[in-house]
Amino acid sequence: MMKLVYYSIFLLFISTIAIGQEINVDVILANARREAEKENYDKALSLIEPLRAKYPENEDVQTFAGRIYSWKKDYKTAVKVLSPMADRNNPNPEALQALINVYFWTEDYEKCILYCDKYLAIDPKSVEVLKIKATCLEKLNRDQEALDVIDKASYIDNSTQAFRGIRTLIGRKAKNAVSFSYLNISTSNPGQSPFHYGYAEYSHKFSKSAIVGRANIGNISNETQMLFETDFYQTFSNKSYLYANAGVSTGKTIFPVAKGGLEYYFAPQKKFDFSLGARFMHFDTDDITLLTGQATYNAGVYNFAYRPYYDISNELFSHVLSVQRVNEEKERLIRLELQYGNVPYLYLYNSFTQPLKAYRVGLQYQHRFGDSFFVRPIFLYEYEEYIPSEYRNKFNVQLIVTKRF
Repeated sequence: MMKLVYYSIFLLFISTIAIGQEINVDVILANARREAEKENYDKALSLIEPLRAKYPENEDVQTFAGRIYSWKKDYKTAVKVLSPMADRNNPNPEALQALINVYFWTEDYEKCILYCDKYLAIDPKSVEVLKIKATCLEKLNRDQEALDVIDKASYIDNSTQAFRGIRTLIGRKAKNAVSFSYLNISTSNPGQSPFHYGYAEYSHKFSKSAIVGRANIGNISNETQMLFETDFYQTFSNKSYLYANAGVSTGKTIFPVAKGGLEYYFAPQKKFDFSLGARFMHFDTDDITLLTGQATYNAGVYNFAYRPYYDISNELFSHVLSVQRVNEEKERLIRLELQYGNVPYLYLYNSFTQPLKAYRVGLQYQHRFGDSFFVRPIFLYEYEEYIPSEYRNKFNVQLIVTKRF
């Protein structure tokens, strides 16, 4: 009888120790998680490594250790820890997910897709893993496969909101675009016949450059003329680019006989970018050279810019201040402009106006419909000096529609 009592006490003692050890594992894991959340990765590893050595069969411990190594950016060790659990016939889903993150962060997109597929064989409805796979496919320029994954995800949760950014990136890769614009310039107190401008343009992107062909038409006082011009953009390895423009017209009054321009854009710091350039316009009776440039401060979704224009020939000066808010995912923007000076709006010099002082405030908005159709209305009001010391109201209303493909 006493032997039975002693045996029972012994079993109870062993069970208590075992339970205590189990509790200790949970406590140590919790402490390690807290340290990892504070980004004290070495401290977290000092807590977790003894558990790994003592309980090599505990996959929760092994997986969490692999995650810590990946957060620490010790990706080689993370792969070494996680791979045995992810590469077997019955992979550990948590280890698979951790390994997916490792290959995604190291930009090894082919391997990342491979492990995404292994995970999706276990949980085909994981929107998070589907998103990572679609992103990898986009990075590898396998855009149609990425769109197929997005379409599959839309059937799962009846929404593609999580994938909008990827769709936008794919849409921006479209090499072609066509745009049409109409600009009406009218005045009041006193008024005159409105000026009409329009254009149609086609643009094509190459790997490191782009070219734009544009046909402009202008109508002033029942006279119509055209201007044909081309823009060229060349990007460089330091993320700077050069803009060049050249054009010739069919008349001598509404548009310059010939025009050209150059501007170099560069970003020496992450939050700042700058440009320096010039525009040249040749009329029958005058040549105009404009010096210009821009300084921009980028603050998240907002950017603040200043651009001057200086007309060397006529000693005219204009200043443009702008604030712009951009939603990159939706490719939507709203822009406020304040202008003051003598250079005409959009430097639309012609023989019908004499540039004097003008105060301007403008607003423009861009909205994307679907994945590839854009509408941009622009309104700018001017308080214009049309003869010395006499002012009138001037209204510039423009609409630009663009389709990329």
